[in-house]
Amino acid sequence: MVKKPSQQASARQTVTAEQADELAQRLADKPYGDPAKSVPEKDAPEKQCRTTISLYESMLLQVEDLALKNKRNGKDPKNVSAIVREALELYLSDKKS
Repeated sequence: MVKKPSQQASARQTVTAEQADELAQRLADKPYGDPAKSVPEKDAPEKQCRTTISLYESMLLQVEDLALKNKRNGKDPKNVSAIVREALELYLSDKKS
């Protein structure tokens, strides 16, 4: 048996202003209102920027071949940029030590 709408409505809990504000903060694309109450973003990936580098032709051919091989085998890194990023990350982490 289907309940009448008035019975369903009377059984609902009342929503407080704080609960409504918390829900709005979680669902909003951008935080608004009090910055202390805003929900922080979860580990947003770092922004990538374009740059131009010069490589020896033989080095570029090797990196392109490696990227193609990785792509065909379904392994990462699958493109030249990702290979260069990975190599730079290794280089920079080695220099910090």
